[in-house]
Amino acid sequence: MKLSTASFFGALAVLGALISVSSCSRTDHFAGEWIGTPTRIMGIPGASDATSTVSIDFAPTSDVRHGGNVFLSATIDVSQAVTGAEFSLDSPYQVDLAATASIRGHYVAEDGADDDILLHLDPSTMLVNIDPAGVTFSENILTGLQRPSLDSLTNRTIDAWRVLITAAIRDEFYKYQKIEDIKVHHSDMMSCEVGDRDCTFRRVAPN
Repeated sequence: MKLSTASFFGALAVLGALISVSSCSRTDHFAGEWIGTPTRIMGIPGASDATSTVSIDFAPTSDVRHGGNVFLSATIDVSQAVTGAEFSLDSPYQVDLAATASIRGHYVAEDGADDDILLHLDPSTMLVNIDPAGVTFSENILTGLQRPSLDSLTNRTIDAWRVLITAAIRDEFYKYQKIEDIKVHHSDMMSCEVGDRDCTFRRVAPN
């Protein structure tokens, strides 16, 4: 049976569309934003306790060969018990602070593995912010402390902790360079493996 030129190219177009849809489906099922559960961070020197909650936003592109864009963000909570001698104060106290961090990159499905993806993160997009309003001290240090002294203490605390947090959260983000065994459950829960650790994320509803 002979095919006309129009029929031949029409068949090629249909085949190309099917291949494109098949390729898209490899990653489209987890497109969108997901938020994880709080995880303890062990790599912040001096912290008595530190946790981070990571969110992942997958944005597929029209070019399936290049996967899509990804945005990792995290909220970080840190506590430290400090002796008064560090700031020439008589009483020990505790400092608590909240920070946010983010990094951008892109992702592709790993060859031959529909449920594994590779993330290529751009270190130049790494940002860490500490809101001065999110830095708190225990009551004993606030008693009788004048506002200029407190502001100075807050600024020194932020400068010192930004360096420590940046190093720790960068290591945490880089654990996501390979995400394995991705499974989406009931469209709003995602399980996966990151750095030999089982993780669970829930879908963030769009505004």
